[in-house]
Amino acid sequence: MNRINRQSGIGLIGFLIIVGLLVVIGTVGLRLFPVYTQYMTVISVMKDVSAESGAAGKNVRQLWGEVDRRFQINGVTHVTRDDVTIVEQGGARSLRVSYEVRTPMIANVDAVVSFDRSFTLSE
Repeated sequence: MNRINRQSGIGLIGFLIIVGLLVVIGTVGLRLFPVYTQYMTVISVMKDVSAESGAAGKNVRQLWGEVDRRFQINGVTHVTRDDVTIVEQGGARSLRVSYEVRTPMIANVDAVVSFDRSFTLSE
């Protein structure tokens, strides 16, 4: 009975590469998670404000007042007044939010995430 010893499993270098990749993926996920959760809050607020009856008849200042109040309640910090505009297309008015978020990732590497969404104002 002549047996050849075989090793099975992963080596130290392979293990370190896998751990390194998991650390990078985890870091990216943890850094971008708050940005996207805040985006979901922005979308929810914009949908609510644009769906209110008579929203199409309000001016920019009135709409921004409602949006800003809800942003303050929900802790939205990335969106400013300049990021929210009213766009008129084909006779219909839309509330548009367009902004960028820069978040630090690792060392001197930053991630820039752009958001742009429009919601039709209800009559």
